[in-house]
Amino acid sequence: MTNQPAQPTPVTKPEHTGWQVSMRRPRGFTLLEALIASIIVSMVAATASMSVAVGSSIEQQNRLSVLAMQAAELQMSSVLEQSYETMYTLAGTEAVGQLLAPKRPGATVRGLLPTTFSELSRITTVVTENRTLTQYNNYTVSGKRIEITVKGPTGLTLARLVRFRGMEPTT
Repeated sequence: MTNQPAQPTPVTKPEHTGWQVSMRRPRGFTLLEALIASIIVSMVAATASMSVAVGSSIEQQNRLSVLAMQAAELQMSSVLEQSYETMYTLAGTEAVGQLLAPKRPGATVRGLLPTTFSELSRITTVVTENRTLTQYNNYTVSGKRIEITVKGPTGLTLARLVRFRGMEPTT
């Protein structure tokens, strides 16, 4: 017997005879992967909506603060335009939505401020007091302290202006 190497026998592919079960991993997502992905997406959406809500709230508060300062400055200019003796006539409380505008030239009454100021209330106080100026050898000046406080819809003070107007000298 001679030792001859064995000839490989050709392997023939079996013909496709029907459905075959594959042992490879399926290409789609499993239920657990889909659940985790949906939780992550919902957490991101919740965080984004919360930041939008906080930003909107801060923007609203800033808008009200700017309007409150404008309302205080308008009232202060109205008080300071009055004669020294009649300044106290503008003192008092204006309810929410009832803020008065400065008197227009030639007008006899003051109209309401626009509706953008409708969430604000305003308190004007005029008090007679003496101020001592220490830098001028304790010189005392008689006058009136004007204080204007503007509050928001929750009652929180949004703006406060305080001025002093000295008594006008008599000649």
